[in-house]
Amino acid sequence: MGKWKEYKFRIDVFTPDTLPMTRCAMYLAELANMLGETPHVHFVRLEPGSTIMVSKVDAEVAPKVQERTIAIKQNKGTVVEMRAYRHLNNMLTEDNGTGVFLEENDTEIIKFPGKEYKILEFHSVQQQGEVNGEVIRIGGSKEIVPIILEVEGREISGCHARRSIAKELAKNLFEPVCLYGEGRWNRDAEGEWNLSYFMVDRFDVLQENSLSQAVIALRGLKGEWGENSLNELLESRHYKDKH
Repeated sequence: MGKWKEYKFRIDVFTPDTLPMTRCAMYLAELANMLGETPHVHFVRLEPGSTIMVSKVDAEVAPKVQERTIAIKQNKGTVVEMRAYRHLNNMLTEDNGTGVFLEENDTEIIKFPGKEYKILEFHSVQQQGEVNGEVIRIGGSKEIVPIILEVEGREISGCHARRSIAKELAKNLFEPVCLYGEGRWNRDAEGEWNLSYFMVDRFDVLQENSLSQAVIALRGLKGEWGENSLNELLESRHYKDKH
């Protein structure tokens, strides 16, 4: 193997003369996020024939980058890699174009449908589940009391409980807990699931080292989401807790 390996990202909607510098920088930034190994991935040049962004990858990380691109093509990349792929595709959609990621011999690796991409029907899922976090606020004068959790420094709202349960939960303020109940999760335009509403019917107090993101951290999983993704996450969570 030589000193590096080249890759090409071809965009059909621009030429090097019409591509704005700021837009070029945005494409390159997301391309770098997708490929990873940023100290070893370098922008080389723009080539004509629409717009072709040529990058080189240092030889020592070329096998890792190749594995990563194959995983992305198969929708099995990490959340960071798949998010970068979706952002690139969204940018192409906004620019009314399409793109393709190629090896230096012009063999196609990853296709970006861009304007040809059919938007998925976003939907919500409502079912029994659990949410883990640290209780940082409980309050309200009504029968249904709002609860605020903290998960990795981020405040999570949307959880509620009846006053009797909230009263007991308040004894564990600033402690990690697992809340059980029925919730509703919505999928956004990025394919990520977010908690919309959760009604608590019981809870467990967790040890500090057992606090996890569980349902809230759906975005930490690899790949894309299918219709049964939420069920699979919950089933795997219960399996891990029992073993």
